[in-house]
Amino acid sequence: MSGIAEPISPGQFLWVAGISVVAGGIYLWPQYVISLMGSNGVYALMTTTLLAVGLAMAEVAVALNVQRPTYLTTLKTILPVIGPYVLFPLTAILCLAIDAIVLVLYGLMMQSYFYPFTPRLVIDLVILLVAAWVAVRTLSAVARSVQFWFPIILVLFVFVTVLTVPHIAYLAALKPATHFYVVPWVHSVFATWFLYADGSGIITLTPHVAWKRPRDAYLTAALAILGQGAVLLVLYIVSVGTLGPDALSHLYWPLAYIYSLVSLRSFFFQGVGAFVIIVWTSAITLYLAVHIFCFGWNLSSAVGNSLRASQVRVMAVGGTVAALTLATFLLPSIVVARAVLFHWVTPVSLMWSLMLQPGLWWRSRRWRQGRSAP
Repeated sequence: MSGIAEPISPGQFLWVAGISVVAGGIYLWPQYVISLMGSNGVYALMTTTLLAVGLAMAEVAVALNVQRPTYLTTLKTILPVIGPYVLFPLTAILCLAIDAIVLVLYGLMMQSYFYPFTPRLVIDLVILLVAAWVAVRTLSAVARSVQFWFPIILVLFVFVTVLTVPHIAYLAALKPATHFYVVPWVHSVFATWFLYADGSGIITLTPHVAWKRPRDAYLTAALAILGQGAVLLVLYIVSVGTLGPDALSHLYWPLAYIYSLVSLRSFFFQGVGAFVIIVWTSAITLYLAVHIFCFGWNLSSAVGNSLRASQVRVMAVGGTVAALTLATFLLPSIVVARAVLFHWVTPVSLMWSLMLQPGLWWRSRRWRQGRSAP
């Protein structure tokens, strides 16, 4: 496994951890939250982000306590039976289910706004094949790819977002309402957790970074989550300020509509569609690449022989691409995909994370104490 697990720097960890959350489903934000909470949607964003930071801290603690190369080997160490045969499969299934739905909805969005005559399967397959091409490489190669492209994605995101500022006309709508309802708030938090669900990738990545101090690992993971939370906050302000809560709540793809309002007639092209395609497609491709890489690496870590492990990893990547492709047929419409994502898969994923991560932290702490006892 040493060839796969070449060490990465704290900076590369920051970029990889950041792209593994939010990026895949950013185009869905924040329509669903606004439809439930209106101008109080910012409270749901703050809650979900803080939950993500807390759970990421628990993942870092588990990784530092156990110091095993992957999430699967960590589970095998602290929970030899239930870990690899129950906890890991359930975590992987939930993560891949979210990835599949996010990919399907992205293909539907691209087809609706940019490629109406292109079959959705073609769009999804292109993204998956590029993601798989990145995912079959080593950890350091994946990290270098993310480190190169993610800053470019952020620069383009800032550029496009700045161009939308003249269209912001409803600043008063950003002020939260005086009344606050608990049920819509809880519903919004549970329904939008998919933005931060990383499938315990932080546990897999943390041991392969040369941390100067343990606290650096916690700080870097928190910065990755908070940075993506800041991106969501900017998009929340742009969306609500441009369209207002009422109009925003009735649009499936509000950000695509907002960016379509921007025009650059003084340049050699009109509109910013090309930038949107580059930013969103690159982001979701890297997002999927990191998830597929971690899944394949975890499966291959169960095999001792390095040659066989490499074969298992390639097979796992291929199988993941096939499973995600199959999902494009199982989720035939926007309505079905959104219902499954918001009402079923995402709430279950958050409940699973809230039960699993604190439990793993407690078990890993007990395991470390047992190892250090005389």
